[in-house]
Amino acid sequence: MASRRLVRQATVQLLYARFASPKDQGGPEFWDLVNDKASLNFDRARVKVLAHFQQGREALTAKLQRALTDSTAAILAADPAEKLARDLKSLSAGEHTWAENCGNLLRLTKADTGGWRGDLHKLLLESDNLRKKRAEILPRIEGFPPAQREKLTEIFSKLDNYDARTRMVHFPANYPEQRDLEHLHRLTREMKELEEEAIKLADQVEADVSTLDEAINRASANFDLERISKVDLAILRLASWEILKDPDLDAAISINEAVDLARSFSGEESASYVNGVLDKVAKA
Repeated sequence: MASRRLVRQATVQLLYARFASPKDQGGPEFWDLVNDKASLNFDRARVKVLAHFQQGREALTAKLQRALTDSTAAILAADPAEKLARDLKSLSAGEHTWAENCGNLLRLTKADTGGWRGDLHKLLLESDNLRKKRAEILPRIEGFPPAQREKLTEIFSKLDNYDARTRMVHFPANYPEQRDLEHLHRLTREMKELEEEAIKLADQVEADVSTLDEAINRASANFDLERISKVDLAILRLASWEILKDPDLDAAISINEAVDLARSFSGEESASYVNGVLDKVAKA
């Protein structure tokens, strides 16, 4: 469950977006920004799951290289023009690079050197490309001697299994019953719950905005609301709604949390202003 502070932060951002641009109701790009820290943790968790799923793949790619060396004569016999040889060499190099990069990715996330999230997404996409290349090559080795054909087919099948697990990491929502993905499912639920709770709270504030603005206007000694920064106004509206409309919440808590938000979003001067206005709203 999302913390109260995170919900209030997201609500302020959503209210700011709505009133700064009425057409902006918080689309996917908006929530990507709001959930930036959570999505960072989500991607870091994906790397760990991916590394777990890919244990043994690097050794399998080395096995593929040896099998191709042992099949040199069969490869040339199947295609004297050597296109098959080039395609298999390219596939083998791609498999080796993918496995190596996957191992490096886990180390990069631990060091947090930056840029690793882009590398993760490239890996997830490249996994599917490798699977397609193997599927295209497989019928072309049907004429190999049985021992060599079976060896390559077995290796391809095992690599397919690795890539199937990679797809689970790429699209975890498609595998809700997969227990190895439970941590990813939990993080996804938390991000969705944050979005739902913030939208619900923002809707409640927006529904009473006229009443809230009147209270803020009186408390700020008829200071023109248009002159208040949109972020500070969003904070004031949210906190005023809590003070006036939520009897279960202590006004002092709302004021303190609003002051912290103002300090975080705008600075000390805004924090002092928000504190003064809300104190008058609570005492009115």
